[in-house]
Amino acid sequence: MEDEPCPFEDLPRYEIRQEPRGGWTIVDTLTSLPAATDGRDFVGLTKRDAEDIARELNLSAAQGRNPLL
Repeated sequence: MEDEPCPFEDLPRYEIRQEPRGGWTIVDTLTSLPAATDGRDFVGLTKRDAEDIARELNLSAAQGRNPLL
């Protein structure tokens, strides 16, 4: 039996979600928790910052690097 691709492989690891008060959070889709680095959660961001950071995190993850080091 050949290996079948995981249906989640093509999904981004990090997504942005709008907070009830209007800020934006970067969410780790594997844990459903806010992404964090150096003890700082990526919450309360502007939409532009959240999009830019999430794009870089997803690029690093796709290249096999730990994006949160």
